[in-house]
Amino acid sequence: MKITFYGAARQVTGSMHLLTLDNGYKVLLDCGMNYEQKRELNAASFEFPFNPADIDVVLLSHAHIDHSGNIPKLVADGFRGHILCTPPTYDLINYLLHDSANIQLNEYKQRLSRATKHRRTLIAPPIYSDKQVDKAMEQVVTLPFNKPFVINEHLQVEFTEAGHLLGAACTTLTVNENGKTTRIGFTGDLGRNHAELIRVPQPMQQLDYLITETTYGGRKHKSSAHAEEELLRYMDETLRIRGRLIIPAFSVGRTQSILFVIHKLFKKGLMPPVKVFVDSPLAVRSTRVYEKYPELLNTEAREFLTAHGTLFDFEQLELIEDYDDHERVLLYMEPCIIISAAGMVEGGRIQEHVKNNIQNPFSTILIAGYCAEGTLGHRLLQGQQTIGIKGRDYRIYSKIAQTDVFSSHPDRDEIEHYIQACHHAGMKKIFLVHGDENNLESMQQLLTEKGIEQVIIPELNESYTLT
Repeated sequence: MKITFYGAARQVTGSMHLLTLDNGYKVLLDCGMNYEQKRELNAASFEFPFNPADIDVVLLSHAHIDHSGNIPKLVADGFRGHILCTPPTYDLINYLLHDSANIQLNEYKQRLSRATKHRRTLIAPPIYSDKQVDKAMEQVVTLPFNKPFVINEHLQVEFTEAGHLLGAACTTLTVNENGKTTRIGFTGDLGRNHAELIRVPQPMQQLDYLITETTYGGRKHKSSAHAEEELLRYMDETLRIRGRLIIPAFSVGRTQSILFVIHKLFKKGLMPPVKVFVDSPLAVRSTRVYEKYPELLNTEAREFLTAHGTLFDFEQLELIEDYDDHERVLLYMEPCIIISAAGMVEGGRIQEHVKNNIQNPFSTILIAGYCAEGTLGHRLLQGQQTIGIKGRDYRIYSKIAQTDVFSSHPDRDEIEHYIQACHHAGMKKIFLVHGDENNLESMQQLLTEKGIEQVIIPELNESYTLT
């Protein structure tokens, strides 16, 4: 059989790997959007490097758009098989993919409005529409964790908890061909050992091959503080001088972790008496999904939910969905905390909050996670004096800060620990993906020093035969 790396190879986003069995059966591992390729992707500029109609099944690790975002395009281009994922992932992608379609449509309309009349016909439409998302959702089938599922006589799959996000799964594929059995593990994105809401990643066992994310394979997380302590420090520094704390955060996963920490601070009486706005319709809807699956939360979160009846709701919190309410928040001049999407400050309502506060020397813009190169979030972190937002330059007077205390990706030591837990003497190869060159090579070197050989960093579109 053969594995081909069509995405997240020597880069972070765009997870997409094609496994072709000897009998021609094709399994696509993730189908994610590639942020590093081009932000304003559209149907005219994007084509799959294979025929979608040839794919037999998609195994989706989790809901984040860099892993799921091209599924509607895959279906629209001819894919007719099933998309297998866990129940929470089904709920979350239903929201995320519709949100992605709406963002694409809004950006398309904005490009039309800025274009001269004779150039409007040259502007291509979005990759997919809401109707195409609905069509793709009809092909999704959910599987529980820790229960092997037989796809056919040659292939069995099993999901185990990845710890990265509610419903995120590591996938073990057991292939029976030519009188032998081969076990392939795909991590998707892993979580940390001490996440705020989700349980720790579960190692896959008796693998012949492992495909693993390496987002932070060359670095240790900088923050040694507890999440409550870290967030309280930024609150104190900003709110005591009557500034506003602006937190760009991914709607699914990061926002829920931050809200949970703020709620714990509130229950302990440590929260300053200010409003906390969550200005993201997607985050509001996704937050409800977390309370739908309490059995998948870690012990602390389950005990907190039992004690207080809710993970996230508290007196000072306002969840903003309607656009009229969003505009009201833009005019709110009192000290406050605003959590809004997107986490890389690309699109969404967060750009307006950043634009409104970036020239306020009393405010802090706290980047709470990874920002891909080329994104507005990444540019904010470069220390420049001005920044371009929606065609206009702004002087930066606000404080720009970053914390990795809410990171949902493991660092170097945690990745190595997970690989060691999966590794055994008979393992044939480990493929490192979902990381930039420095992080991939650092993890490869670390594993070699630890005596783990046959560690491969595949190139984009490169194929390997699995024996």
